[in-house]
Amino acid sequence: MISPDQCATLTWRDDVIPVSTRFDDPYFSLGGGLDETRHVFLGGNDLPARFAPGFAVAELGFGTGLNMLATLIAWRGAGVAGVLRYTSFEAYPMTAEDIARALAAFPEALAVAAPMLDQWAAGHRQITLPDLQAEVIIGDAGVTLDAWNGTADAWYLDGFSPAKNP
Repeated sequence: MISPDQCATLTWRDDVIPVSTRFDDPYFSLGGGLDETRHVFLGGNDLPARFAPGFAVAELGFGTGLNMLATLIAWRGAGVAGVLRYTSFEAYPMTAEDIARALAAFPEALAVAAPMLDQWAAGHRQITLPDLQAEVIIGDAGVTLDAWNGTADAWYLDGFSPAKNP
């Protein structure tokens, strides 16, 4: 069980954009978070061109899960056989209700999010879908990364502005 001081504390800009009160920073671009994810993380890693069976992504900052969902959409669109592996490190996880509220701004992502949200709401931090094996490791990445023995084919260095969250 996650303690309340380990959960994300939020305000909402325009009722759709979650903003961390801890870091005074929005979780995604005010001008289009899904487009930003596709440009910065998928495009920056030359995905989906590099996808192959068993491809693994690691990420700092799970947040709303938008990066994972955008990657899953791209994975499915690429028609790669097998399972996408996804590991994310998150210090202050959001509730399933807050994630769903945030994802409502992105109907394409929300359309594939229900199984993940159901598992998240049940307290699971290992998400299993037919084409996705994801794990969200809770805690300070400065500690949890050292204990991780996984590997990744691509890294998403997400999270809040380094000036606000070193």
